[in-house]
Amino acid sequence: METVLVYIAIALVLLEVILLYRLHVNRGSLTAKVKWLALFAIIIVPASTLLFANYHVFESTKKSAECMSCHVMAAIGNDMKGWTEEEHSMTLAARHYRNGWLPEEQECYSCHKDYGFQGTFKAKLDGYRHLMRYVTETYEEPIRYRGEFNYMNCLGCHQNNRSFTEVEEHAPVVTNITGDNPTISCLNCHGRAHPEPSRRTPGHPEFEELKIPVKDAEALRSYLKKFDTELTKK
Repeated sequence: METVLVYIAIALVLLEVILLYRLHVNRGSLTAKVKWLALFAIIIVPASTLLFANYHVFESTKKSAECMSCHVMAAIGNDMKGWTEEEHSMTLAARHYRNGWLPEEQECYSCHKDYGFQGTFKAKLDGYRHLMRYVTETYEEPIRYRGEFNYMNCLGCHQNNRSFTEVEEHAPVVTNITGDNPTISCLNCHGRAHPEPSRRTPGHPEFEELKIPVKDAEALRSYLKKFDTELTKK
């Protein structure tokens, strides 16, 4: 679907070039044909191109790879996918990813979107806003979540899961979370969803490690293991 949208956007751009050229050639006359040409060249085709381009951006924000393409998100994504020196990160995101509980390529989106059309649209708008903040460099590190996380998103998967319902301690928590003024969250018992802000702050000893690409991270792990082994022998 996304490939089709890209081709449509390219076709619209080429059409716009042709229409503008024809409009330039006929700029000396104001016939009905030229007026229609102007309508399509100045309003309809540019608006359609903008619509398709933005829809493509909205769709791409669902992919975790797109989130991680901004270096400020790399630390969070790398921790989730276990690319750091720490073999098994215990953050909630990493444990969900490691156990295969998240949809492929939509790990971030699946947890951060609210349910229903409004929630989906808001999540995509947030992704678009993040992109604009990154491009214009109007952000500060470490980045922080804007607003409050909706823990009903967690219950969307867990509430009817047998392994969840069999835990007696979950019953009062569910009642509390689904109320009007929740005073507890899943994180109170299950730990942080992502690395704490201090680890994601430039200058912290673990910051550069959290940012490195997967190949470099794996190479670093292998090197450190080898180094530790040699050190133990000595």
